[in-house]
Amino acid sequence: MERGFVACYENWMQNQKSELTDLLRVATMQGATEMQQRLIMEQCMQTYENYMERRRTLAREDGPTFFCPPWCTSFENSVLFMGGCRPSLMIRLIYTLTGCEMEAHLEEFLQGQRSLANVGLMNLTPHQLHQVNELHQRTLRAEDRLSSRQATQQEDIADKPLFPIVRERQQLTRTESASTFAAAAATESSSSSSSSPYISDSHMEFDARENGVVHAAMKTYADSMAKLVEEADALRLATAKKLVFEILSTKQAVELLIAGKQLHLSVHDWGKQRDLQNGRG
Repeated sequence: MERGFVACYENWMQNQKSELTDLLRVATMQGATEMQQRLIMEQCMQTYENYMERRRTLAREDGPTFFCPPWCTSFENSVLFMGGCRPSLMIRLIYTLTGCEMEAHLEEFLQGQRSLANVGLMNLTPHQLHQVNELHQRTLRAEDRLSSRQATQQEDIADKPLFPIVRERQQLTRTESASTFAAAAATESSSSSSSSPYISDSHMEFDARENGVVHAAMKTYADSMAKLVEEADALRLATAKKLVFEILSTKQAVELLIAGKQLHLSVHDWGKQRDLQNGRG
């Protein structure tokens, strides 16, 4: 099963690299038309949507795997939000890009040598900024709802049925230990000292029942984790589509996609280097 998960991720990373090359080419091409830029942008978004479809299928096979995926580095896992990047990350990237552009050209702005409307994503209109802010607030609220549900599910699996089973097992073990000790003391001089440890029928019945209950509980929990991954992925995709297709211009969307892919690929490479330095990987 893990092979399918890893293959899905590796294919996605390869697509990230090739699409970044295409985006950089069209962004720097002299005389590139909006149609050319839009075609690459739409291809990137279709690849992303296909990846989400594949993840949905895999999550239904084993949802918990996405919360600490073995195909990611330990550093990447530490910043995951339900199996992926935070849905609001692309919005934060817009704010970051805007700030970086402002800082890089601050002196020119102050001297009146450069207009805010001529610097990449600084070309956002007041209406666009309002739309981005509204989307940011909605996305943050959706993230909070997902986080709250995850916390509730984690608490529920510990409360019932796992902890009651642990208590019952401890009680049964103490009872059987006392019975075994008493029986051994009564027959100390007999050949029972060489016999196999005694396991009562009640213990065997408990083990069989416990296995069934634990399996069912873990299956229910795994299914709920898969559902969270699906909903988080849907939020990631919806947020990206809203930005790329509805709020930003084609040129702005291309710049944002470039920044997102550069960040993703760089964090992955840095994470691999860190794991190697720490004796992992």
